[in-house]
Amino acid sequence: MVTINTLFENAVAKYPDYPAIIYCDKSWTYTEWHLRVRRLAQALSDIGLRATDRVAIFMKTSEATAASYMACQLLGAIAVPINFRLSANEAAYIVRDAGARILIYDDSLLATVEKITTTLPNLLALICAADESIQIPADHLRFDALIEMTIDRPELRPQPTPDDIAALVYTSGTTGRPKGVIHTHSNDVAIASNCVMEYSLTRRDVALHIAPLYHVGGMQAYFIPHMMVGGTNIILPRYEPLLTLQMIEKYRVTTLFAVPTQIQDMLFHPQFNTIDTSSLRMITTGGAAIPAATMERVINEFCPNIFNGYGMTEASLTLLLHPGDALAHLGSCGKPTLISSCQLVSHDSEQGSCAANANSGGKVGQLIVRGPQMTRGYWNNPLETEKRLKSNWLYTGDLFRIDDAGYFHFLGRADDMIVSGGENIYPREVEEVLYRCHGIQEAAVIGVPDPKWGQAVAAFIVRSDDQLTAAAIETFCRDSDDLAAYKRPRKFIFVDKLPLNPSGKVLRRELAATYATMDNEVLK
Repeated sequence: MVTINTLFENAVAKYPDYPAIIYCDKSWTYTEWHLRVRRLAQALSDIGLRATDRVAIFMKTSEATAASYMACQLLGAIAVPINFRLSANEAAYIVRDAGARILIYDDSLLATVEKITTTLPNLLALICAADESIQIPADHLRFDALIEMTIDRPELRPQPTPDDIAALVYTSGTTGRPKGVIHTHSNDVAIASNCVMEYSLTRRDVALHIAPLYHVGGMQAYFIPHMMVGGTNIILPRYEPLLTLQMIEKYRVTTLFAVPTQIQDMLFHPQFNTIDTSSLRMITTGGAAIPAATMERVINEFCPNIFNGYGMTEASLTLLLHPGDALAHLGSCGKPTLISSCQLVSHDSEQGSCAANANSGGKVGQLIVRGPQMTRGYWNNPLETEKRLKSNWLYTGDLFRIDDAGYFHFLGRADDMIVSGGENIYPREVEEVLYRCHGIQEAAVIGVPDPKWGQAVAAFIVRSDDQLTAAAIETFCRDSDDLAAYKRPRKFIFVDKLPLNPSGKVLRRELAATYATMDNEVLK
């Protein structure tokens, strides 16, 4: 009967005096932080929060974010972490959809919260994590003051069970309104245990958190696993390439989770070679498929042990490429993790056998997965639950190819597939070639209307060399033995950065919208 609460209490019992959290140079041992979280849980209970009630956590990454999440776990309440980058209306939609009873926020989001409170009549309380010097509305409670004035009374709190809901993690909304993905305690214990086993985590690990804690990759697949083994969690208030590198050196960080774009930011930073990152024993990445060229650089220049994982909010850490296989299988997402089962089915139907792809020589199809980490459905959304969950399999909507050695290669969303002259083109196979072109830092391709072929490939490029031209990239693609003529980009658009969601995935619909507004005269 293991729950997140159980994992936390076990860690405290085994490692009471070890540092649990370091935030802005302030440190808490496991005993100290556990007491702080217990008192917060009791405070929420005293306000009137009950088991299964929802708590919206609308904060930037901080110790208070983690404490709020864990307090919900101790109380049997349901955490609803919200992306702090969302607009007022977007955040309000999630709070209403979840039916949250309490909203915890920080002072940086006060203006946004004030805009939406009139539309949220069912809240028991609004709690602000702010310094005493910052003025907040008179009817809002202060986070730290609430903890300090509360006496812990654990006998009054219910104990959650493995089947109880631990969190509603809302999707990024790349295809419409965000959906609340249900995470039970047993789901999240499975995710954490899977990560501990796959990454060989121990109490000696020092984790640096630059991934947002409202995201499954930051909380369920990184924070909780390190907490589970008694590791030290260093929480960075904001991600900056140089600051991250400096923190690795200062605290002798051993494990880092970063999305591919963050890894590239650090590698390309002019001070990268001046900072000691030798304490890193591993980097884990995910959210988007890391380019083969970047993987090679990371191994040779940053950290020799890099894990490239694939997962989603609905089923975290499903595929994993281990460091020993990285160079031999560059560009792959690896094989199913210890607790995961994976299959490919025809992507043009909801069920069926694997489809053969004559161009790749391997099997291509939609990835379906199952395992104890898999969600049991979507909050208040039975139609989407029925559509995505069939016979205990989750239909991911992502296209993969399996090579002859059994490694899975991400090709893109089924909806992102480009059809040109009747031929299927997968964005990732084009992008992998582009990443090998000198002078390209980031690349993303989309299908754009073409009067002759139906669709053509357009490439959005972030340059590391301002002298790089479209003609040079076109020549590179033409000379590549890995890109058929019909797959080559016909349009090149140079941009300062690519639009990304919080997990590092390219927002291709935004690229399509940008393309639609461009004057054809400026397009190559």
